[in-house]
Amino acid sequence: NNAGLGESELFERSPWSRIRQIVEVNIVAMLRLSHHFLPAMISRGHGAILNIGSGAGYAAMPNAAVYTASKHFVRAFTESLRAQLAGIGVTVSEAAPGPVESEVDQVAGIEGDATPGQGIFRITAQECTADIVREFERGSPVIFPGRNYRWLMKMQPLMPRRLVATHVAQAARKIRYRETKRAA
Repeated sequence: NNAGLGESELFERSPWSRIRQIVEVNIVAMLRLSHHFLPAMISRGHGAILNIGSGAGYAAMPNAAVYTASKHFVRAFTESLRAQLAGIGVTVSEAAPGPVESEVDQVAGIEGDATPGQGIFRITAQECTADIVREFERGSPVIFPGRNYRWLMKMQPLMPRRLVATHVAQAARKIRYRETKRAA
């Protein structure tokens, strides 16, 4: 289930049509596909679902409230479905990429290095795909593509939430500053 729309806008300034579009693509499409294909997998006693989340599903990201919430949903849905289907031959995994060189940032209106330090975590789309496929075939329940990013995400639960929030807030200020300059 790989569908996703991003955003880089204050929630209160986002048009309702855009909010609804993000929810429809990032949440509803994933649910519909899972709901459609899962019964056949269960009756066969074999199958696999891979939901594409995001590192945003593991943090709170200002200026991307709806996107972040949708990726938290992907994470929670995937974990719940995995627990429900344990032991019946159907696996459910989540890939949660971080910074990937792709058109997603341009579509979301994010320019350049929006996240401090993301250069050491950024990977190509090909690297991301290769990591995801390899780990999915191994049966990994959660996949963080990219060596440096995987290390960061595995360490995040050990970090004080305040430190993570401060890091994310710095990125949000950087984005807000760019938006202010663009509007001027």
